[in-house]
Amino acid sequence: MSSTGRRTVSAGIPGTGIYAYETVNPRTPKRQSSKSAQTPQDLESFAQPTPKPSLFASRAEKAFSVFLNDIYDPNNKYSSKEVVEKAKTLREQYDTLVYPLNVLSLLYIINEEEYEDKILEMGRKIWAAREVIFLDPIIYKYFRGIRPVVRICEGISATEVLTKQQLGFIWVEILQAHNELAEAIEVLHEMDANQLTAISMADIELQMKQYDEVLETTSDITNEDDATLILLVLRGAAFREQGLYDASLECFKQALAKHGRSKDAMHRAHFERSFTYEKMAKIPQARKDLELILVDDPSNQEVKDRLRELERLTH
Repeated sequence: MSSTGRRTVSAGIPGTGIYAYETVNPRTPKRQSSKSAQTPQDLESFAQPTPKPSLFASRAEKAFSVFLNDIYDPNNKYSSKEVVEKAKTLREQYDTLVYPLNVLSLLYIINEEEYEDKILEMGRKIWAAREVIFLDPIIYKYFRGIRPVVRICEGISATEVLTKQQLGFIWVEILQAHNELAEAIEVLHEMDANQLTAISMADIELQMKQYDEVLETTSDITNEDDATLILLVLRGAAFREQGLYDASLECFKQALAKHGRSKDAMHRAHFERSFTYEKMAKIPQARKDLELILVDDPSNQEVKDRLRELERLTH
């Protein structure tokens, strides 16, 4: 799920908008036509050894293992509501499973309108209890087989095992989707600082029109990888919104200077630069950036819509 509320396809957690790979019967999800539903190239690399309860495991642990095998079995087409109800029933039987079942339930209800009025309350409770939750031995053992891929912003994703940090990224995306931007910033400050938290921070600051803050968050950045490329793109967007077009173009130039970066990240740079060119009344250059995206992604409707807008400007 992106911060704008766009849904992606999920493996193992239908309807959540989060890519989740659980190694019980691992499988490869189909690629969707939507730009926001692009899947990692090497899906098998996300598979982890599936833990099994020992001979002397508790009844609760054995029941949880059965639950995971059941909901992640590709032959079982459970709806999100059915999974949440299964989790509720199991939670009523074993109160020691409250933490792992609550976290999994949160993932399932993300894009379900029926739970719209509950997800923020549930997410806040889970995030507040995160330190205790991730000391739970069931979570420590079984969550190593669950690897959500959370889109931080267009062009970059967090691809870690479901840890406290990864839960933070999921929670931040939920908050953004509900326009709770200030709270999302607070959560990012509570997480371990790294490139991905910086990207998420700058992306939210850009949405909040806090352009000076974006420039501070993205200072001293050089193009070393996909993450730093996106930081340069966000910096270029901030300069553009301040009317500093030459500085904006310089950031995009640095972002696009190196080969070997992901297509998603490069597309984000071209897309954002097209807006800078538009504001400079350089429509041919703006069109060229968008057409470069279509070479790789000819079905990209967002880019096609942008091209039509630019066409109207020239008439």
